[in-house]
Amino acid sequence: MSAASWTRKPSSPRGSPTGACSRMALLIASATAMELEAALSLCEGAAGALPGPGAIERRTILGQETALLVTGVGPVNAALAAGAALASGTIAGVVLVGVAGTFDTSRAPIGSLALADSEIFPEYGLRTPEGVDPRGLKFPQHAGKGVEVWDTVALDPEGDAARIGAELPQCTAGPSVTVAGVTACSQTRERIVAQYAPLTENMEGFPWALATMRAAVPFIELRGVSNEVGSRTGWNLQAALETLAAAVPRLIRPGRTLAKGT
Repeated sequence: MSAASWTRKPSSPRGSPTGACSRMALLIASATAMELEAALSLCEGAAGALPGPGAIERRTILGQETALLVTGVGPVNAALAAGAALASGTIAGVVLVGVAGTFDTSRAPIGSLALADSEIFPEYGLRTPEGVDPRGLKFPQHAGKGVEVWDTVALDPEGDAARIGAELPQCTAGPSVTVAGVTACSQTRERIVAQYAPLTENMEGFPWALATMRAAVPFIELRGVSNEVGSRTGWNLQAALETLAAAVPRLIRPGRTLAKGT
């Protein structure tokens, strides 16, 4: 089935919120069933109704033990889903897929593929007229083993891909900001660019980046670019999903035996 021709399927009530199973699996997660279905549309073994929000369903996709998860939209849903999924202790790696907005159409044009090499949460900290100071509250979001996380989690997509035996597709890597509200005006866009210089904007990446860092689980965030941040026109969701669909099979290496901390 081509990415351009998928039809909406009912969500399946099957699955477990904690993915109860002793075998290690590669988790493929997305905010919505639409994004996950499109991402898997060219993958052998992925056919069938997707699990309902928050539930995990296991399948053998391209010969790989795979867990599928629809988290729900936004950072709160993503955090809840990430905590439940990783608590099972059977997730060997996480691939977060979906769509994103671009801050730089020359580097990441609409319809291209973007890879997060860091995740930023620009809404944590002390809010002032000049912006948000992540250290203003004096409490990091994470502190342990000599690492403090205030508003940014550094990612290693190349290293994590190697750890799970995945092949990264051709794409543009850069920082991604996670927001609870989509940026729809030039003023907010300019403030975010000035403070963080991100490549893309999304709504779920930071919770997954933080959760997988704390659990020492490999993490890859891959998104099709659907729109320019700050503009309400020029969206091309179809192009973003088709690009994503073409890339995902390369991330699922057939016959790979997964083990935590590979």
